[in-house]
Amino acid sequence: MNYNEVLDYMFAMEKFGVKLGLTNITRFLSKLGSPHHSFSSVHVAGTNGKGSTIAIMESILSAAGYRVGAFTSPHLVDFRERIKINGRFIDKKYVTDFMNDSLKKIKKYHMTYFEVVTSIAFSYFKDEKVDIALIETGLGGRLDATNVLNPRVIVITNVATEHTKWLGFKIREIATEKAGVIKPGVPVVTAAINFDARKVIRQTCERNKCNLISVFDETQWIIKDINRDCTEMDIFTRSNKYYNLRLQLPGRHQLENAVGALIATELLEDQIGIKVSPSSVAAGFRNIKWDGRLQRISSNPDIILDVAHNPAALARIREYFNEFYNDKKTITVFGILSDKDYKQMLEELERIADVIILTRPMTDRAADPEALAREIPKNGFNINVIPMVGDAYRTAKEIAGKDDVILVTGSHFTVGEVLSHL
Repeated sequence: MNYNEVLDYMFAMEKFGVKLGLTNITRFLSKLGSPHHSFSSVHVAGTNGKGSTIAIMESILSAAGYRVGAFTSPHLVDFRERIKINGRFIDKKYVTDFMNDSLKKIKKYHMTYFEVVTSIAFSYFKDEKVDIALIETGLGGRLDATNVLNPRVIVITNVATEHTKWLGFKIREIATEKAGVIKPGVPVVTAAINFDARKVIRQTCERNKCNLISVFDETQWIIKDINRDCTEMDIFTRSNKYYNLRLQLPGRHQLENAVGALIATELLEDQIGIKVSPSSVAAGFRNIKWDGRLQRISSNPDIILDVAHNPAALARIREYFNEFYNDKKTITVFGILSDKDYKQMLEELERIADVIILTRPMTDRAADPEALAREIPKNGFNINVIPMVGDAYRTAKEIAGKDDVILVTGSHFTVGEVLSHL
């Protein structure tokens, strides 16, 4: 198979859905020589902010001169976004060769799409001899394919309701799945706020004799200036004081991710000897690039893309809009997957938008925009249903005045289609 045929084959595997458990991935990786045991890693779980945390750590560690692998999901435009070293996408040839060499084993063990992608990432990081690999869980943690790792540091960003079909409906249940990545003696950093979630994480750490560090309890940060594009601040951790940092990620919620990433980076010095200077931290904060997170791609009107796909993430967008766009007319393009909590997300959206354009990203999992429209009160809202994301986006630009703001959100798929059009 050539590269495009490999991608077609892999994407077709997604139709078989999610299969939680570690038996398959462990058996398959052993046939590959257990590549996940050949590099040091940081394992990142949580509901929102996993990718941002990894992006910040990657930027800091790259600025310090280390060879840094990053595995995140899903991608926006290019499959290879998922597997990077120092920001550079995995080679197409590596993906193609891996699949052609491993196809018989993949079929024999009935591997899922995510298990295969995880295996590619682990093999690539082994072969490329990374100094550290930053690995994001796919779903939950305890039974996620990435949980075969023996990480040196663990981060649990936060815990909110998501993937209830697999993780449970109560925060306590979801937190138990997230905390399933905790390993004996491995330090844990968390940005969890919810009382039940914090209790579960703390108790799990106590059982495993892990040092637990909360970004809220053991650090301080002072915001010196904040605008719609970035935040200038000082951060004081248990180990260091960092002054005049400029975080090039919009939104107050990113400060929690940034502090969590910074603490995790500091812990790597004790764990594996990685040293990062304050100047590398400053450069990492300043030079970070992470698409689809309150990403402003245009002005007059401002056009903002965000991959928020659960109520907690959309609530953070609402807070951002209330702070910086409260007096602006907001036109929203919204497309979401059918297995998400779209009812509660629409309630959040109603508090932001003046015009809502409902659309459908190109995936079999997408929610029907006509069904979404029936969930919105008819009084007080200008609602449009435009099935194709590209058409919905063009319509938003046509009706927006130069002083208005356009928000595209609801799914990685929706944002990815807009970025593809650009």
